[in-house]
Amino acid sequence: MERSNSKSPEVAIIKSQSPLECVSNGLEKLGGISRYIQEGEQVFIKFNLSLPEGFPTTTNFDVLEVIIKSCIEVGVKKIFLGGYPMKGVTIKEISNAIGIESYLATLRAELAFLDNSNYFTKEKLPLEELQKLKSNSFSTIEVNEKEFKVPKVILESDKLISVNQVNVNPLFTYNLSILNSYSIVPNKYQKIEKVVQEGKDYFALDQYKQDLISNILNVYSIKKPDIVINDLYHVLECAGPCVYKDSKLKRTGFIVIGNDAIAVDAVTLKLMNVEPLKHDLIMEARERGIGASDLSKIKIYGEKLKEHSIRVEECVKKLADIEVQNVFIKQGQICSGCKENAYHLLNTMKTKMIKDLKYLSSHSFLIGENPLEPEGKQDNIILFGDCAINTTEDRDFRKIVKKTKKKTKVKKNNKVLELGGCPPDLFSCINKIIKHYKKKNIPSLNLYYKTIDHKIRNTLDKWEAL
Repeated sequence: MERSNSKSPEVAIIKSQSPLECVSNGLEKLGGISRYIQEGEQVFIKFNLSLPEGFPTTTNFDVLEVIIKSCIEVGVKKIFLGGYPMKGVTIKEISNAIGIESYLATLRAELAFLDNSNYFTKEKLPLEELQKLKSNSFSTIEVNEKEFKVPKVILESDKLISVNQVNVNPLFTYNLSILNSYSIVPNKYQKIEKVVQEGKDYFALDQYKQDLISNILNVYSIKKPDIVINDLYHVLECAGPCVYKDSKLKRTGFIVIGNDAIAVDAVTLKLMNVEPLKHDLIMEARERGIGASDLSKIKIYGEKLKEHSIRVEECVKKLADIEVQNVFIKQGQICSGCKENAYHLLNTMKTKMIKDLKYLSSHSFLIGENPLEPEGKQDNIILFGDCAINTTEDRDFRKIVKKTKKKTKVKKNNKVLELGGCPPDLFSCINKIIKHYKKKNIPSLNLYYKTIDHKIRNTLDKWEAL
């Protein structure tokens, strides 16, 4: 009761025998959920929903259940849950794969189809009707001279709760709650366009990452969560945040809960041996005056921060350390965007193409501006990203020269595969790889690709917001 009216950042560090106990105890330490959620309100719960895979790629359903039941006990009017998946995937196919829509219905909550993908299973809708539906589904919000389309169901909810599964992340060390908030907007508004400023080195300054961080904080400021949960009871280490061949699941037994996302993330980082004020996202949030990043100004309940230290093996720092069978990585100057997406593609190849790569000849994977030469003359060559494609146009490996006594023949090297984009997206790359090598030669990757419904891509393109 003494802190019932406090507006200062409060965080609870809880360790218990189960994730359910952690969440329940954490809410109790913070004064109960009724401090934040009132009777008759509409609540939106933002959780991890990137791929049609279960926990730990997706948020633990047990944790969601505790939050939903707690909200119902308060007497809320309506509970929606959702988030935007990875580009090229729809909420409907994720729901079909893991059964989350029907599961939430049993809890008296509703899965929000933010991308309206539930309409794609119906008869073909005219473009005019699609545009009208889009207009009724989104509001335009401007932040720092940038426009974002945001689902009205999120904006019109009285309270927002962020439930984030913490896993290792190749770009930001860990998946923090502020990254979870980033996917309240469609992929189109998460994309970072390459803008090279005159007199500045795009690669040396890591301009991509700077622009991404700015965009993440812009989106976060649109609607800040009232309750934030970082679930690190189990954490994917070594490779993540999706499940890959090198991934390991580590049980820590901790969950961090609070009323300020930056504060919760700062405490989570410190708990996991990362100095918060040296972390790019937290540093920029501090510069902007967003949230509470200074640990000395955060009220911490539950476990004492200085008494615990969680050791988690982070993602590899170098792409070459992923060690994909029969793949040699040749790197030039590279931005964080291409590095992150290449990380996911290489890990997908390592995980989904174990047998495929065994029977294919060796590959050279060229990435970045002015990459090194391929490993061997007979290699298959993958050019990843616009920089690699554009800066190797005149390289010798692009053509095959055959000399005879009478004449010299020069033809295009058909073993070169271009994966364009800046950066390229994962499922477009997989599609091009399958077309290049033919389905019969890479059956394992083709089987994985079939789990994603790609027929709706054309329909998605009609939704300008997606």
